[in-house]
Amino acid sequence: MKPFPLNGVIGIVANSASEMDMALERKLTCVEIRADLLLHLGHSLDEVMGMVESTVSKGLGSLFTLRHPEHGGKFLGSERERSEINQNALEAGADIIDLEWGSDAAAAMIEKEAPIIISHHDFERMSGVLELKRMASEMEVCGPNAIKLVPTASTLKQSVQMLKWVEEAADEIPRIGFAMGLKGTCSRLLTTVYGAPITYASFGDAVAPGQLSMDSMMKLFRVPELNKETRCYALAGADANNSPVLESMNRSMQKHRLNTLCLPLETSDLEELMPILDELRIEGVQLEDPLKHQAIEKFSSTGLDSDASLFMEVSPDHKKQEFHLLQMSGEEFLEKVHG
Repeated sequence: MKPFPLNGVIGIVANSASEMDMALERKLTCVEIRADLLLHLGHSLDEVMGMVESTVSKGLGSLFTLRHPEHGGKFLGSERERSEINQNALEAGADIIDLEWGSDAAAAMIEKEAPIIISHHDFERMSGVLELKRMASEMEVCGPNAIKLVPTASTLKQSVQMLKWVEEAADEIPRIGFAMGLKGTCSRLLTTVYGAPITYASFGDAVAPGQLSMDSMMKLFRVPELNKETRCYALAGADANNSPVLESMNRSMQKHRLNTLCLPLETSDLEELMPILDELRIEGVQLEDPLKHQAIEKFSSTGLDSDASLFMEVSPDHKKQEFHLLQMSGEEFLEKVHG
């Protein structure tokens, strides 16, 4: 089997051909042509195929996706039509196609030995660990170039679960995986660090729950630069994903040229946060409301003001974590530690 043809952040072309130029401006190497969304907006099939051909001339790798409505798509045609259009896309220059596990279109393209990602999306729930393993095994039997599982997380732990699923991939079949929803943000940001070849971002409005914008992925979180040596910090609280503190901490890291990342961990419960800190190797967390009050009470820290900034340093000691509450912001902590 050939190496997987795409890597890094993949930009979703879902509105117009101009998004391919936006991909080049942001130095992306690949795009996903969301044909179902483009057709739904009124682009003709010839125009969509023209976009596929343009990826070749522009030097962009391309994934062609004509998504079924049951998996969040807009294409209402038959499975035979989907197969034919996917075949046309490959002939026009697409590197690989994405079709849903168990669909007739996927079966037809597998029979043709087409380069394919077999995918499964669940917009309502997260599968259990054993269920994820079972689905992966059944999908891999089909001999795809990669498998993709994207369920929805209702807890931070489930987001970590998806990263572990990605990490357990066999060498010959890569896994593309993360969790949808606000609880899934950290999995979208870290999935390539755990071994996924690609993670997705939108140029315009998100096309899936919890999807991040291209500028956030590339400029704020610097996803293409992340690696296994990246040191992770976090901002945790009830509205962590939208907090201006998240941006200021990541900007501070960029300013000091640090191989570090500040992750958003959205939760209102300190007990939900604590178990995943070790699993994500997080070295410190700026706690926002209501976690500040909970942390002061949990660690019986007197003299700390819950109305001021509160940072929790996480220090592993002989494989056992220790937590230290500090009356300072994450930026102040980084300045103290990294200079």
